[in-house]
Amino acid sequence: MALHTKSYWKRKISQQISDIEKGKEFPDRFPGNTDSIGIEIVGLAIDVKGKPEPVYEAVNDKQNDSLRWLIAELASTFKVSMTEIYRHPDVGRKNETEAGTAEWK
Repeated sequence: MALHTKSYWKRKISQQISDIEKGKEFPDRFPGNTDSIGIEIVGLAIDVKGKPEPVYEAVNDKQNDSLRWLIAELASTFKVSMTEIYRHPDVGRKNETEAGTAEWK
């Protein structure tokens, strides 16, 4: 990857932030892959002329229903408060259209 590209610096800065967060104790840091569960919702990625990243289709009603059920089950099983559940784009580097319409509350 070329050093002068926006995506290089975005990734570099994200890695530096991640390294800083790893040194903190919970709840004073963002959750990381080593102490969290990620739920992937799959949708069509559409390449849009003039945009560097794809645009993802909206999460549909059945996906949101399944997401709500799964999160309720996981929260109950692992005794996790709903205040400790986050959308990935809110705590990590993600395309802003990924999971943009996911609803579990």
